[in-house]
Amino acid sequence: MIVHGFSAHSDDTHIRQLSDHVLAAGYDVLTYDSRGHGRSTGQCSMGMRERLDVAAAVTAAAHDGAPVLLTGISMGVIAVTSYLDSTAQARSPVVGAAIVSGPAQWILPTNPMGLAMVLLTRTRPGRLVAARCLGVRIAPRWDLGPSPEESLTRVRLPVAVVHGARDRLIAPRQSERLHASAAGPSRLEIVESMGHGLDDHGLESVVRSLRWIVETGDVSRRRSC
Repeated sequence: MIVHGFSAHSDDTHIRQLSDHVLAAGYDVLTYDSRGHGRSTGQCSMGMRERLDVAAAVTAAAHDGAPVLLTGISMGVIAVTSYLDSTAQARSPVVGAAIVSGPAQWILPTNPMGLAMVLLTRTRPGRLVAARCLGVRIAPRWDLGPSPEESLTRVRLPVAVVHGARDRLIAPRQSERLHASAAGPSRLEIVESMGHGLDDHGLESVVRSLRWIVETGDVSRRRSC
């Protein structure tokens, strides 16, 4: 199951490319539009309430009893780690997660990209621009919960971390913190030519991560992801 990032949606080019790669590797795929994105209603909360979207999609993916692999990208990492944290003590069909270009802490860089994200998400003019130009409807108020780094300290499922060495929004060292904080088996892959989010350079890295989760968790090969 693929959980997209900020300003993306289920029909995004890279989401479709990743879906094709995962399908070619022998897995079923479920994608969806998070709240405030694409065809979904509601307002984006930058990953926090999106854990409820993940929960609903997991239920749909596991309707036939199949185990589920999660792939979260950028903002989707926040949604995935928050969901995993909320279900850490409960039974869940999820058997592991690949997290791509995700933050460990609530820190943005002091560069033009970081400033643009603050203006887009925390100011009324920025939210209007996001709605009109990016198609993202952002909630006027949203609160940050536990950081992904903190959430992973309570997650014992296999977690594979993929990050771009050229990421200018989330520094690669944040991926190292995610890797180190995981309570269960963890794998880290830094993709030299990849920037933020998911691009052509990271597709095979995600597929390798899913295979590692399957091997580590000793899960049957055919599943939804």
